[in-house]
Amino acid sequence: MNRPSQPWRLASRPLFVLAVGSMAAEVSAGVFGGGFAGVVQAAFAAACAWWTWREFEAAPRWRRQATATAAGLAGIVVVWFLARHGRPVEATGLAGVIGMAAGCWLGLAGIHLALSGSTGVTGVARAVLDEAVRMRASLGLALLVLVLVPTLPLALDHSERLQYRMQFLLSWSLGITGVILALLTIVLACGSICGDIDSGRIHMTLVKPLRRWEYLLGKWLGIALFDLLMVALVGAGTATFVRLLAATEATDAQDRAAVTEQVLTARIALQPEPANRAEYDAAIGAAIRRLEDDEPDAFVRNPGAARRRIRQEYDWQWHTVTPDTVSTFVFRGLGGVKRQAAGRADATLQLQLKPRAYNVDVDLADVRFAIWLNDRPWPMTDGVHAEQTLPTQAVHVLDLPVDAVDEQGDLRVTIANRNLVPAGETQPTAITFSPGDGLRILHRSGGFDGNFIRCLAVIWIKLTMVAAVAVAAASCLGLPMAILASLVIYATALGSGFLRDALGLYNVVSTSVLGSMAERAGRAASLLGEFRFYEAFRMLFGSVTDLALWLTPAFSDFDAVGRLATGMLIPSADVLACLWRIGLVYPLVVGLAAWALFERRDLIRSST
Repeated sequence: MNRPSQPWRLASRPLFVLAVGSMAAEVSAGVFGGGFAGVVQAAFAAACAWWTWREFEAAPRWRRQATATAAGLAGIVVVWFLARHGRPVEATGLAGVIGMAAGCWLGLAGIHLALSGSTGVTGVARAVLDEAVRMRASLGLALLVLVLVPTLPLALDHSERLQYRMQFLLSWSLGITGVILALLTIVLACGSICGDIDSGRIHMTLVKPLRRWEYLLGKWLGIALFDLLMVALVGAGTATFVRLLAATEATDAQDRAAVTEQVLTARIALQPEPANRAEYDAAIGAAIRRLEDDEPDAFVRNPGAARRRIRQEYDWQWHTVTPDTVSTFVFRGLGGVKRQAAGRADATLQLQLKPRAYNVDVDLADVRFAIWLNDRPWPMTDGVHAEQTLPTQAVHVLDLPVDAVDEQGDLRVTIANRNLVPAGETQPTAITFSPGDGLRILHRSGGFDGNFIRCLAVIWIKLTMVAAVAVAAASCLGLPMAILASLVIYATALGSGFLRDALGLYNVVSTSVLGSMAERAGRAASLLGEFRFYEAFRMLFGSVTDLALWLTPAFSDFDAVGRLATGMLIPSADVLACLWRIGLVYPLVVGLAAWALFERRDLIRSST
């Protein structure tokens, strides 16, 4: 266990192998080319690391450190070789792997130092970190994260637009690694607690002045800190590769502008309002009264839901511009943007459009329309009002001048339908902008760096909730069931937004959980009266799913990765709301329930 007397003598042979490999790779590069030579250099680098592991077999205390040092040195040699022989992408990816691995090593040492206190909670947390390194499943998932992020740029199609490549890198590096880290959290938490119980180590731990709630808190703290380290490493690697990718050549000037104004930014979206709100509300009220007179049965069961449905239908109609007509959409609250842009000739607003040609057999037909900004034609080209022709079902961004905003901070966007008559049709088609993202104004309200940090914070907060769920499951269930229960809850939280929409389409219009359960119960009673037992069972079972979705927080409510990749602002208020709901309230409730069950659990028996 002591330090070897001549460590450099043990390391000399592996280093000699690395030197011989470098010379062999240089010779191979001149004969066979850089690709084959890179494989030769990598093979000798791996042999150097393996030989170091064998050489320090008699000194196990220093074996891991010596092997890591040799592997890092060999990796640097391979990076240097690839960079000199025309392989910059591969060299960058390997350098990222080495850097993230070194950061993980140093980060673990730093967390150990921060947890050097003598309390029982910190002692349990330190033990969890050691288990994360020793446990094969968790170590494999951690290595997958450290390798995945630096190698993602290798999968990019460099003939694609730079904007799309950067959005792909952001979405996949943060989205996929978030899922992998969640799986790592579940495996580590369940394996650690269930392993302590099955092996009997927990008796040696709890015989110390350590309460059971402190044991659970220590497990959660260690896992949460490990997740924080991994998220920080993923964030550092992703940010580095995003900046390197942004410095590469774009396909054209529009692509470069899209990178700056639609990816590396943070924008706020404004939704349109009717030009005359009172007249709009009066028209909806009249439509509701007419339907109440014509179909009173539609309002008997749930009048509130029926009125909401009419409003939604009317909203879709308002977002539709029929042939040879004009529609005006007002965007308010832009006075601050206009004041900030004063004196800047290049200041613009962004009009995001996702048009759809309605009532045509060809789904992807182009749409043609003209635009006026506050009753002034736009854009003007050589004194002529130019019309817009855009593909349907695609997102388009038009740069509007900030000067078009009036003194009250309003921008009235008037759109005239100029669609032609499609082949086989008898009249021009309507243009529909779906409510929400179909028509909105975007304006810059921050930078990419701050948005990126807020995105990482949201990812880590979600992982702390997953850690709390896994710790709670492992405290009262065996290993297989604990992992299964944790995965089910995580999958429900991950897909809760989709599940709510999908299940809500099954004959339920109420938005509250109690209202939907009452509505399902009433309909189930009606179905039973008609002897439709299967449909009644499905309706009653829907109450269970409603309750499960209500009890599980929705990760989709805080889609930080999607907003970051599309250049949309992640408000600090959303981060605080995520911290409160997902990072504090839910883990606290789950933790208290786990503590109550764990206090009464007989730990003499195996968890399996």
